[in-house]
Amino acid sequence: MITDQPLQGVKIVVTRSKKQAASLTLKFTSLGAEVYEFPVISITPPDSWQPLDNAIAKIKQYDWVLFASANAVDAFIARSEVVGIGKEELDFTKFAVIGPGTANALEERGIKPSFCPSTFIAETLVSEFPGYPDLKGKRILWPRTNVGRPYVLDKMTEAGAQIDVVESYHTSLPPNEQEIAERLTTLLSKNVIDVITLASAQSARNLKSILATGVRKKLGDRNLEVPISMDSITYALEGVVVATIGPETSAAARKHLGRVDIEATVFTIDGLVDAVVEGVRRVSKEPRKI
Repeated sequence: MITDQPLQGVKIVVTRSKKQAASLTLKFTSLGAEVYEFPVISITPPDSWQPLDNAIAKIKQYDWVLFASANAVDAFIARSEVVGIGKEELDFTKFAVIGPGTANALEERGIKPSFCPSTFIAETLVSEFPGYPDLKGKRILWPRTNVGRPYVLDKMTEAGAQIDVVESYHTSLPPNEQEIAERLTTLLSKNVIDVITLASAQSARNLKSILATGVRKKLGDRNLEVPISMDSITYALEGVVVATIGPETSAAARKHLGRVDIEATVFTIDGLVDAVVEGVRRVSKEPRKI
């Protein structure tokens, strides 16, 4: 039976940062889900703004600026205002973005992206990038976080581009990691959670660390000396549906969490929601315990 509440009664964990969780939570709750927000990622400013400020001050030297997240756009525009670089000066540079969310963040500032790949993964960004594989003489500024795959940097450098990677925000485990770990593993041990969603590869990495902390605490409370391993993480997630936003996140989830049950075919937040709606209809749940 078709219903406008296809996730009625489904209990879903959203792992996005505090700033980004609300929109995804709203989408799930509007479909009937009960949502638990456990931000496994903390987004903070870099240790110093100076490298980004210096790069922005010489923006006319760059052929392209590359953005892989709305966070990077936010930081870049904010620091441009601090440095005194206005939109008219940014018009000399072309902007490449990955994904509609990043594109929207740029367009909201009155800047239209010059390039967005057909799918929102690193491999497509590189293969479809204007001029690739001959990027000799091109200068590219890449404001980004402190973590991530080296694929884009390596491939574009091999193609002859000079890429200046500058940290524009810092991604880390949340400061209340211990609290999140204990609360999340408690819910898992009580068979409360049906689905855990992951919207980035770093979310999968951080979730492993948080689950390891929580499982270790539970085992310690029971005076059991069991080492934390991949088996422990798999056991903690037994019966829970692991849903990811796309192939890069899935690869990280398989490596760090042991499996993926649902992968979005459209690599956006809306695509993740659609995949969960479709996936909960077909993925069976099994009892689990910690």
